[in-house]
Amino acid sequence: MELANAAASRSEDPYRKVGTCLMRADHTVAALGFNGAPSGVEIDWSNRDERRQWVLHAEANALRYVTPGEVTMAVTTSLPCVACMLLIASYGIKEVYYRDELDPAVYDRALILDIAAKSGIVVTQEGQGLV
Repeated sequence: MELANAAASRSEDPYRKVGTCLMRADHTVAALGFNGAPSGVEIDWSNRDERRQWVLHAEANALRYVTPGEVTMAVTTSLPCVACMLLIASYGIKEVYYRDELDPAVYDRALILDIAAKSGIVVTQEGQGLV
């Protein structure tokens, strides 16, 4: 989780800094990612609502560097969103660790956990038991 925190510090987003660390079975680091703009895109970070349309999530940024089925994920903030959980499932990841709880006004926790369960993904909140 500390490496995911270091990755989060690279984000330019003043509202939400998210980092992800992907680890192999032997606990070596496969990739790091943070939320940010796609290559070649300039984001107006002062407009919180508009920037949401353009930001690539840390999970997606990290996954592009790995082969499906080879990693476990740690993410610094909440349980991954629906789109990221689907992407995580498509990469065959079976363990996801996260730090903070979801914002219920923004994320559908039940749907996210359903995707995880149907995909055989165990999600664990840091400092808690299995979710």
